[in-house]
Amino acid sequence: MNKGLKIFLIVLLILLIIATIAVTTLKLLQNHTEEIIEPSPYSEASLTVMRNLNLYDEINSKEYSKTVEALLEDNELKKEYLEDYYEINYKNINNFSTIINELLAKDYNSEEINYITANMKDNIDILLNMDYIDILAFKDITNFEINNVERYLAYQEENEDYDLATVVTYVNIGLDKEGYSEYTEYTEEEAQNDLTILVNKYHKLPDDYVPNDLVSLSYSSNYYLRSEAAEAFERLTNAGMLDGVVFYPFSPYRSYELQERLYNGYVARDGVAAADTYSARPGFSEHQLGLAVDVRSNTLNDNLTSEDYEWMLNNSYKYGFIVRYPKGKQHITQFMEEPWHLRYLGVELATKVHDSGLTYDEYYDLYMK
Repeated sequence: MNKGLKIFLIVLLILLIIATIAVTTLKLLQNHTEEIIEPSPYSEASLTVMRNLNLYDEINSKEYSKTVEALLEDNELKKEYLEDYYEINYKNINNFSTIINELLAKDYNSEEINYITANMKDNIDILLNMDYIDILAFKDITNFEINNVERYLAYQEENEDYDLATVVTYVNIGLDKEGYSEYTEYTEEEAQNDLTILVNKYHKLPDDYVPNDLVSLSYSSNYYLRSEAAEAFERLTNAGMLDGVVFYPFSPYRSYELQERLYNGYVARDGVAAADTYSARPGFSEHQLGLAVDVRSNTLNDNLTSEDYEWMLNNSYKYGFIVRYPKGKQHITQFMEEPWHLRYLGVELATKVHDSGLTYDEYYDLYMK
């Protein structure tokens, strides 16, 4: 082989080696490029904002987040909250991005924000207009109402001995406000059709409401209750007699006008403040419902003996009645104890209230609203 051919073959071999290396390198570069330009799960609008914020690589290296995408699309993503966003569940609510940023600015953490957006989406503005509060402290309180949150905090500050669950119930009842200062008024239809409605200093009956099914009691043709309550009262008195407990009704249904005369008489005698501790103002009396009756022991004029009271506490619920203003509960019912005042609720509900150990005001707020 001559020298020229040998050189030619060497050069050709070198060129083949270079070509092979070039092809291999090109393939590697191509594969690497394909990896880099792998499609992003984020929308085009999001990608544009990512690049403008120099966050493209950082965000795309993490698991996709609908919350992050929403903030990007709304052009409201803040770099300082980026890690928090990944812990926040997306919710399809108005101004989601703005709300998230405002809550984070108030020092709410992701757990708190997830609770707020899941449970208070229609009332978040209440929290946005307040300083930070420990919202998760209310998480397990079933009768918590976001609309009352400022009242809860103010009432708890005044009553440090009450736990938060008690504070919530008492405020919901209205105990942070003076009786009769604010109240809900029922319609005549509600009063007639619902045997369980709550009547107290915060829940009023229409002035002209008269039950359409009043019947006289066998004890006196001048004493009336609604028919279902009257039948139950007869069973209650019969059961008492079997146990040697004899009692009589002395004040069942009262009209608005009668309650007005009674209350005004008490005010004239004792003054408003005193009268309000033992007499309901007209329109706020359970007696107008036709579902309440005052009873007395056969040995007393207007009360129950302690023995008869104990029997009533332990047995009246079996016939659909509760002792509405029991001893030791004046701070809740806002009336002095009235062992003699019975309220008809029906056997099932009266049994539940009795077993709970709660006043009807508390039970109604916790389980019936």
